[in-house]
Amino acid sequence: MLWTPSKGRYRVDHNVGNVGNLLLGTAVTTGAAATTKGTPAELITATAFDAYWVKIVASGYGASTVASAGSMDIMIGAAGVEDILIPDLLMGYCGGINQDNVGPKTWDFPLYIPAGTRISAQAAGERVSTALRVAIFLYGGNGYPTHPCGSKVTTYGMGTVPAGTAITPGASGAEGSWTQITAATTQDGLAMVPSWQWQADTGILATRSLFLDLGVGAATEEEVAGNFVFYHSSVELVAGPVNGMPAFGSVPSGTRLSARISNAGTNDSGSNAVIHVVS
Repeated sequence: MLWTPSKGRYRVDHNVGNVGNLLLGTAVTTGAAATTKGTPAELITATAFDAYWVKIVASGYGASTVASAGSMDIMIGAAGVEDILIPDLLMGYCGGINQDNVGPKTWDFPLYIPAGTRISAQAAGERVSTALRVAIFLYGGNGYPTHPCGSKVTTYGMGTVPAGTAITPGASGAEGSWTQITAATTQDGLAMVPSWQWQADTGILATRSLFLDLGVGAATEEEVAGNFVFYHSSVELVAGPVNGMPAFGSVPSGTRLSARISNAGTNDSGSNAVIHVVS
């Protein structure tokens, strides 16, 4: 049976303009030190409607032969008193929409953001004082969500900015071992979204895909909760995941989370990841 919402179409709000452009979204500049977030940049002055789905696109930070790990916060609130809504998206090595062999990094979150909200972003990375582009798309406006929806995001596994938890991928198509991201979540969650990047790598070996599994449960008893595909190139660019749908499912407070990675070829150094949980 086809079920349709009873109050109009979904609307979309964004910061990408209305005509084609080589640069997607708003420039966000990293801080003067790799561990320091730069000045927040406004993405949207005031949201046009109540939104229930958020898509973030990060592009243009990766560069050939340059270490480009990074992390980025999405923030809400007035300038100077922003609250962090989505902490530490690992945007490192993200490609650009105008680059031939790899695209941007993307994240999708089932999040409620009320109408009239100001949205901004701040970032830190190995390429200091360097701008990336951040685009945001908000979906909603039909009166209520048609899916499970949260109001905040907690990021697990973040180490010293801009690095997440180190994970050794299985090489040449082998499945890597599970790596614990957190021993116990701190609150109930309804969906999970991963971030992944290389770090301190100035010579990514070849263009290939990489599969990241999210695990829930005790060590040796992990249940695969989601599978995500990233891809990377030999000119130090990373994109994905190509399957952007969050891993929906109950994540009770106190849940152990883990991740494992399978790389299509020889491993590079410094693979790291975090898990973002929507509550």
